[in-house]
Amino acid sequence: METMTNTTKENQLIQSLKSSYSSPVAKTFMRIQNESAARLNDLTFPNSRVEYWKYTRTGQIANKMWAFSTQKEAEIPENLPVSKYRMVFVNGYFNQEKSILPEIEGLSIRPFSESSLDQKIAQGDDDIFKALNTAMPQDGYIIHLIRDVIVEDPIQMVFLYEGNLTIVQPRSFVKLESGSGLKVSEFHIHANGSRVFANIHSEVSVHNNAHYKIDIVQQGSEHGFHLHETFGEQDKNCTYSQNTFTLSGNWTRNNSTIRLTGEHSECNINGFYIPNLKEHIDNHTIIDHEKPNCESNELYRGVLIDKSTGVFNGKVFVRQDAQKTNAFQSNGNIIFSDTATMNSKPELEIYADDVKCSHGSTTGQLDDEAIFYLMARGLSRESARKLLINAFAEDVLEKLVNENLRPIIEETINTKLA
Repeated sequence: METMTNTTKENQLIQSLKSSYSSPVAKTFMRIQNESAARLNDLTFPNSRVEYWKYTRTGQIANKMWAFSTQKEAEIPENLPVSKYRMVFVNGYFNQEKSILPEIEGLSIRPFSESSLDQKIAQGDDDIFKALNTAMPQDGYIIHLIRDVIVEDPIQMVFLYEGNLTIVQPRSFVKLESGSGLKVSEFHIHANGSRVFANIHSEVSVHNNAHYKIDIVQQGSEHGFHLHETFGEQDKNCTYSQNTFTLSGNWTRNNSTIRLTGEHSECNINGFYIPNLKEHIDNHTIIDHEKPNCESNELYRGVLIDKSTGVFNGKVFVRQDAQKTNAFQSNGNIIFSDTATMNSKPELEIYADDVKCSHGSTTGQLDDEAIFYLMARGLSRESARKLLINAFAEDVLEKLVNENLRPIIEETINTKLA
């Protein structure tokens, strides 16, 4: 009986979405789109009995009748750093007037709907969120950087979300050919009070001796839902670096899966989150070492305030052929109130015998002795706490690709702590 109810609920939502969906897609993507649309009939929203979703409930998403918006205009926040290169998307639509895209030889940047670049689905559509995005994708960015071209200045991507019961499904793909290098600053900003479900899918392909670095800043609303799915694949001798800063949002889930498929490559995934009130933030990561002589580093730091909840589940696979692997993972959290909750589960799954791997997790409160020490030297209690939290966050902030983002993050930390 429960299955029949769930199926009816999902079918109603899918039919509602189909009736409001009008975004074009490139011909090269249509086959994948049609396959995912057919898969939707067999998928349901996960519940807490599914291990992968044990601490993050999806009922608030599943029980709402979302629809795509026709709104294509929104204001860019004034505190965003100035950038030479910028793409702006409003509710899944590319806004050319607000974008700044000077031509760079060897670099192709287009909205998803206008690109013929052949994309692959890294993990398939094994859950309803991936299938929804693939069946009804909207504009994100498609970047193709040809061989030996290096772009020094970060490219800024701004995603703006506004509406009431609005679903937005940006899709992005980045391909770096051998010897190339690219930096990206990505903003996801939900307008205050908006009831938006942003279901984002990103794929990155980094080829031999290429280097890709991205900062992701997420600013959600008190009624919004934000799911960001990232798949990365690395060839040999290349670097992939990703820093995710979740500064606000009612419900946020970040899934990152990176496969190291070539030797002598390096993967760095870092994150910082500071939920307050009843906000919920869940970071799930998978780093898959498939080849030998590779290194991965993972560092996540969280500060939980009020009645907020946090989840970290990081898994590192070391396959049998991946000898000489170095893999390091760390999750640290500060609980800022008696009513906040953190669930942390770092994992290692190792099938090789010649490796150096470690993982760890710590969760606790601020050190009273450290606060007393700072107060004895003239700081107020509030200033002492802010100083300690900022020092705690610095472990991740120092890894920023674009230092111009630092003031936005530090301002949010100080505002929430106040």
